[in-house]
Amino acid sequence: MKNLPISISEDIRLRFLRDDEKSFVSQEKELPLVIEPVEEKSFAVLQLLLSKNRDWFNHQLDTYGAILFRGFDIENAEQFQTILELHNIQLESVYHFGSAHRLRITDKVFTSSEAPPDTIIAPHNELNMVPIRPYVLAFFCQIEPDLYGETPIINTEKIFSHLSPSLQHKITTSPQRFVRYVPNHLLDLVFQGLSPEDITKLLQEQGFDFTWEDDGSLYFDCSYITLFSHPRTNKLCFCLSIVDALISRQWYRHISQRYSFWQRLYYNWLPAKLYKGFQQKLTTAATVVDSSQKKTSSLNTYFLSTDGQSTTLTEAEAKELGEAEWKNAVIFQWKQGDILLIDNLQVAHSRLNTKLKRKILTAFGNMCNIRDMKPA
Repeated sequence: MKNLPISISEDIRLRFLRDDEKSFVSQEKELPLVIEPVEEKSFAVLQLLLSKNRDWFNHQLDTYGAILFRGFDIENAEQFQTILELHNIQLESVYHFGSAHRLRITDKVFTSSEAPPDTIIAPHNELNMVPIRPYVLAFFCQIEPDLYGETPIINTEKIFSHLSPSLQHKITTSPQRFVRYVPNHLLDLVFQGLSPEDITKLLQEQGFDFTWEDDGSLYFDCSYITLFSHPRTNKLCFCLSIVDALISRQWYRHISQRYSFWQRLYYNWLPAKLYKGFQQKLTTAATVVDSSQKKTSSLNTYFLSTDGQSTTLTEAEAKELGEAEWKNAVIFQWKQGDILLIDNLQVAHSRLNTKLKRKILTAFGNMCNIRDMKPA
């Protein structure tokens, strides 16, 4: 177990999460590093600490993979953005390639997701399907959930270390290929109002293969390594980008007590092939406007074999990966005013089902190119 760092101020206390702050017990005991006030908890105190000790705070993010500022009086998106800028995070003002609907709060802060409350968002690294992605991702709890609504975080090196040698070998030796289809009516969601000419330029700059359909819809794909060395710490990073309903099914099974009797039957007992088919239809229903499945947005993930053939995970491999994610996940309960900073290369995140009210904001920055990373 890592030792806690020496605090740089008598005004803050450093610790790890207690069991009573978690919804479920897991193997992970060192994520995130919690930083909380001893007495004075004003925004001004945290602002002063960050302005004087930026390098120290960023070093802790490198070391632990995630930092949770808890107990400070952070009230709004503007203060959240200020805290991130004091970390010297070069925040992005656009959210291109995103697959979730978001609302803009400030020029660089968004709602985290407008996904239906009952839906689990599977573990992933932010913008995992594109080569240029954020190094730092942040969340802010402006309104604490009435019930549930956790944002699990997982150290991806620990996920990889808990996989079988055969699955490790498959992941290590096979680059991932991402194939995305975006119908014309969803281009504004994915590319935030860019013109077709600007979208073409963006895809060319990031090295995608792409095809425009006659109706204005778009196919694009790319491939890159799955395991790489962290550019600052040399730790192993596992790009958690595998889209498979049977992986997230393991998560639904672990929290099935939160759902109705019939939903529990669906998650636990439906044969895998039927389950995947139904999940595809549910995804389609969320975006189809004319009952044509081709009109829905889709993202598929493949492994590329040495002879260039595309393969997917087997049912057993998907179940194994889902279990490794769950065992290493930290699932803590949000408190109003929490700010969570994540090293998006080391740590993946998710979202569990929720009961409104819940308002979690997000921002990201310090963009990096996965193709510049050294293979692990």
